[in-house]
Amino acid sequence: MGYISARHQGSDIAGDFGLGELLQTDAALNRGNSGGPLFNHSGEVIGIVSRILTSTGGSQGLGFAVTSNQVRELLLEQRAFWNGLNGYWVGGNLARLLNIPQERGLMVQGMAAGSPAARIGLRAGTVESRIGEDTLVLGGDVILNVAGISIADDEGYMRIRQHLGSLQSGDSITITVLRAGEQVSLTTTLGEPD
Repeated sequence: MGYISARHQGSDIAGDFGLGELLQTDAALNRGNSGGPLFNHSGEVIGIVSRILTSTGGSQGLGFAVTSNQVRELLLEQRAFWNGLNGYWVGGNLARLLNIPQERGLMVQGMAAGSPAARIGLRAGTVESRIGEDTLVLGGDVILNVAGISIADDEGYMRIRQHLGSLQSGDSITITVLRAGEQVSLTTTLGEPD
């Protein structure tokens, strides 16, 4: 029917949901719909389709869309910082199972060649594994903090995003990762392309 049945913080939902605000809908969503608009009856965009949680693999299940307010804030009101990183939010029981020393971390799944994530020396996972309904690439770094701001803090992601958006060419950035059970600090200096 397209009803909005809940409003969530991404961290309230299992899996690699981000930490932004999400609308839960029963609208029929299919693979490939991500990035499309979610409209209200007046034709206004109220969200951008993000994903569906389904047990059948089809359009039946719970759909989620990032709220239009969140999209506006992230894309139009804040300076963006492209890091070239593909990550998976790890929290709760999964974080404990993986011996992550805090409540939440960002598991590095992959990155673009030549990106700031690659230049700082992050390592992506190499072993594809299925955990529950999710397919993860294990064996890489888990980001714990960026510029001293913990990923586990409730507002950490937004504070990190704001900090990265304020950086200029020549500024340095340090991140702490969990690598093979040890905490390692990585530092780089930003150049013009960043």
